[in-house]
Amino acid sequence: MKFQKLFIIPWYYMLVFLFIAGEAALFFILGEDIYVSMHDNLDLHVADYHILSFTNTFFSHNVQLPLLNGIDRDYFASEYSLYSLLYILFPTATAYVVGYLLKTVIAVISCVLLAKDVLADNYKQYAPVVVLCSFAYGILPLYPTFSFPFVSLPFVILLLRRIYKKPGVTAYFLLFLYPLLSYFTFFGFFILAYLFLAIILLWIKNKKLSLSLTGAFCVLFAGFALWEYRLFGIMLFDTTPTIRETMVQGNYNYAEILSAIKEAFTIGVFHAEAVHTWFVLPICIIYFLLLNYRYIKERDYKGIWTDIFNWIIAFLVFNSIIYGLYYQEYFRSFIEMLIPPLKGFQFSRTVFFNPFLWYLALFIILKRLYDNHKQKTVHVIVLMSIAVILLTGSKYNDLYHTAFNYAYRIIKQQPSNSLTYKEFYSENLFHSILSDIDYSGEKSVAYGMHPAVLEYNRIFTLDGCLSYYPQEYKEQFREIISPALDRVESFRIYYDHWGARAYLFGGVDENVYEPVRNLEISDTNLYINADAFKKMEGKYIFSRIKITNEDELKLHLRGTYTDVSSPYTIYLYEAN
Repeated sequence: MKFQKLFIIPWYYMLVFLFIAGEAALFFILGEDIYVSMHDNLDLHVADYHILSFTNTFFSHNVQLPLLNGIDRDYFASEYSLYSLLYILFPTATAYVVGYLLKTVIAVISCVLLAKDVLADNYKQYAPVVVLCSFAYGILPLYPTFSFPFVSLPFVILLLRRIYKKPGVTAYFLLFLYPLLSYFTFFGFFILAYLFLAIILLWIKNKKLSLSLTGAFCVLFAGFALWEYRLFGIMLFDTTPTIRETMVQGNYNYAEILSAIKEAFTIGVFHAEAVHTWFVLPICIIYFLLLNYRYIKERDYKGIWTDIFNWIIAFLVFNSIIYGLYYQEYFRSFIEMLIPPLKGFQFSRTVFFNPFLWYLALFIILKRLYDNHKQKTVHVIVLMSIAVILLTGSKYNDLYHTAFNYAYRIIKQQPSNSLTYKEFYSENLFHSILSDIDYSGEKSVAYGMHPAVLEYNRIFTLDGCLSYYPQEYKEQFREIISPALDRVESFRIYYDHWGARAYLFGGVDENVYEPVRNLEISDTNLYINADAFKKMEGKYIFSRIKITNEDELKLHLRGTYTDVSSPYTIYLYEAN
């Protein structure tokens, strides 16, 4: 009997295991035929990692990568991170899927470890709700490239708790390694800021400086500085003006600020969707009202201020308020004046903590229901929260979109307008094009598609997408696209006020690079400064759109290309 017990897995762990195994089987069986989110993903980070891989420049220095007319390697992700390691070890598509699966595993492990530390001997009785809430948090459709920093938050909290209670070499060493899971500009800065605030508050409360947490602050900062040395090198020592310095963050009026705060609290923000609006949020709000009604009724006002659930809700509200106020110019300028290093820095990213806080709040409610012997109710609630996440078609829910698009294909007997990973990059098609023209690194641009498609296929591009690159190049590339920007005010504002997407734009207000199977464009003229294009040594324009003013621009149609594996028809134009 004892021997058999060794092989018994609790039902809640079995549920997590079967889900991850099933998801892995589906993704690996389909391979590159899965439907993957494209915005700020396939059109950006995945292509970037692929470039680092085929140029073998993960660990290189003083080299330029073949996009944006040759951009320094240091503007890209550090090689010293767990997520980067995946792309070093595996082919790009495989690395993406492994990262997508590993996100859930990291979430469950880090949450369970934190729960065991907090609950101590009582953990076992709450294990089902801990694991299932952790699982819910782990399957949230978070920003794929930076999902590890989101789901590893419980782990850094665990390390700081242990260091505060009983500092040891192991905890400090793991804290030093923690940045390998995190990312400084998304979470590291804010973790350090909150840790600094905790040190001050504990100093006031205990009338004694916590040397252990002070040491933790130094160790954690050193870890971020070392493992993300490229980022710190650019921030601290590179004097090159970047597009970050000219980005216009906007100046909301009071109604818009309130709307942004409401949206951040009730819906969430892009890259950090908690999928809480229709289930978790109502439960938390109802519980919040009932909890505090009881405190007021019993005149237990101290309970209001000491209840951890109220503090979590307050933290959620605070993060949402900061998010809204960030877009108020006077508030932003005031904060930047008080803390100069925050100039140009998106300190509104405190809202990125909200997904974890929502599911922590849910866990506290379920734990208290457990205490009241409502185990079946708890299991139903947490399983429903999981179902809501899985069935919500959020941008980064690749499992949902893969299942939906294959169901569409079966029911409609035709593919949807969305593209698979394989179709988006269309490697077979571009391989045949490059072979036909004997391509040898000539500078090119994309029209009617994201430049990432070209970059992934080893084509040197003048265009590209990067949220941090030299301002000088932004101005140089603007000369090429100025005719389009002069025609469409929304494009001019989009480029001049932001500029992360250095793309060829159309002549009317429509998305000419939308990644869809059937691209319908009303204006087929290309609006560029052909002389500026040639001046930058541009030679090829890879276009999904048959350009009607090619003679005016002195372009020569080199060829028209298709492939059975691709939805694209590529018109290859060469500058005369």
